[in-house]
Amino acid sequence: MTGENTDYTPSSFLREVSGRSVLFAMIGFFALIFLVNGIFIYKAVATFDGLESDTAYQKGRTYNHMLEAMVAQKALGWKAEISTDGRAGEGAHIAVVFTDHAGAPLGKLKVRGGFWRPVVSGMDQSAEMHETAPGRYEADFRLAAGGNWIARISAQGANGEKFVQEKRVIIRD
Repeated sequence: MTGENTDYTPSSFLREVSGRSVLFAMIGFFALIFLVNGIFIYKAVATFDGLESDTAYQKGRTYNHMLEAMVAQKALGWKAEISTDGRAGEGAHIAVVFTDHAGAPLGKLKVRGGFWRPVVSGMDQSAEMHETAPGRYEADFRLAAGGNWIARISAQGANGEKFVQEKRVIIRD
């Protein structure tokens, strides 16, 4: 069968593809990609609310000490149950109950508690917590905004034992 004997006719919808049309199509495609990437980069940089640290190198050097502290804390066998309630602007309350490995309350600890805002700097608060019942420590805070917070407590025993725990909480507006 030869090409002369066929009844094939090219579509009038598509015109003949030339080197110039391929060049312009590729330039247009890559221009679109660069435009979209530029918009994404601008949005990422303009809306950055992430954490910053001027002491990242020093924190990295102390990482092994943090691991040792975590092993020592686990060996204590202490448990802490953190509870929070309240609303932003009205007052937030944090309470923690400490127990030892046998479930007995741990009293006479030096406890500090607070709220840490993960993505907004300058809103963190901390205060000494007072023992209101055997093993139960409480404190009140006035938080400026609702949303996602981290309740962080740290305790020190009579013999220098250290215990730290965090819990992510939602404070309502």
